[in-house]
Amino acid sequence: MKNIIAKIKQVHPLSDEALNALISEMEVKYYPKNTCIVHSGTTDRMVYFIEEGITRSVFHHDGKDTTTWFSKEGDVTFGMDSLYYNRPSIESIETLEDCKMYVISIDKLNELYETYIDIANWGRILHQDVNKELSHIFVDRLQLPPKERYENFMLRYPGLINRVKLKYVAVFLGISIYTLSRIRSQK
Repeated sequence: MKNIIAKIKQVHPLSDEALNALISEMEVKYYPKNTCIVHSGTTDRMVYFIEEGITRSVFHHDGKDTTTWFSKEGDVTFGMDSLYYNRPSIESIETLEDCKMYVISIDKLNELYETYIDIANWGRILHQDVNKELSHIFVDRLQLPPKERYENFMLRYPGLINRVKLKYVAVFLGISIYTLSRIRSQK
C-alpha cells in the first residue's frame, strides 16, 4: 500500500489515527487488464485507490471511445456522477494493466469525512487538484497546438506513454494517431 499512502500524504497529511481508520475500511481487489470496473449507465458506490496498474476513464458515444483521464499508481478513481450525486456514471473506467486496488464504499468514505477533519480536508484538496488539472487539460485542448499538448502530457504523465496504447493517448489529446506518431518521430 506504499504508493497509495505516499500519494495520500503528498495531497494532505493525515494523522496516524485517521490514516489507519481509512486503511481499515479498504478491501484489496485485483482486476485483470481490460476489465471495466465502472460501467457507464450504472451507479457504482465504490472509490478505487490504485496501488499497481493504470486505468482510463472513457466516454462511449456513437460507437466511439473518448479517453478523458488516466489514473496510475497512488491515484484515486471513481465514477464522478456516482460519487457526487448518487446517479449513474456517464463514463466507464477500464483497467489498462493488471491492477491491484484498495476499494472503499462511498458511504464509508463519507462517514470518515464526518469523523476525521483531516480526511475531509484530504478529500477536498484531492478534488480541488483534480478539478484544476481537468481545467488545464481542457484549456490545452482548446488553445495549444498538438505538439505542445503532447509535451504537456509527457510532463503530467511521465512514463505513461510506454504503458498505454497510443490510440488512447491520441484521443485524450484530441489529435489523430497519425499526428501523434509524427510528433513522436520528431523527438
